[in-house]
Amino acid sequence: MDTLQVFLAAQADLLRYATRITGDTVEAEDVVQEAWLRFRSITSARILEEPNGYLFRIVQNLALDRQRRKGRETQIFASADIVAAVLVPSDRPSQHAGAEAKDELAALRRALVQLPERTRRAFEMHRFEEMKLIEIAAELGISRSLAHSLVIDAVEFCKLALRRGE
Repeated sequence: MDTLQVFLAAQADLLRYATRITGDTVEAEDVVQEAWLRFRSITSARILEEPNGYLFRIVQNLALDRQRRKGRETQIFASADIVAAVLVPSDRPSQHAGAEAKDELAALRRALVQLPERTRRAFEMHRFEEMKLIEIAAELGISRSLAHSLVIDAVEFCKLALRRGE
């Protein structure tokens, strides 16, 4: 399972989902970014049967945790009777880890732009629009095997670009 592919295919839906929970697109982006870091960490240690469901669960938990934390902070800091506040260590990823994840996504976007139009389009239809290879073939007027080859070529190109850090 390629975790980056799973994440990228679900990224827009994850952002919408997190935005519904948090009510804030900026915070939702932070949640999705943190979810990527956790998802990548978890999938490097084990294989998941339902990676999409697991990814959405991570986003839900992180978004709800942030909402709870906000509620607690409001209670603590809004009360005039509080003499001292207890500092709770952050469970957010480090700035370095966040920067690495953003760099990976930027590299993937740059790689996709470098692909030939038909290859990029086949990849996007398969990964982002969840079209089947036969549907991609019909849409592009090519054979199913060529559609499969285009998608595989795009995936391999993106993997290589990520390894090189482009």
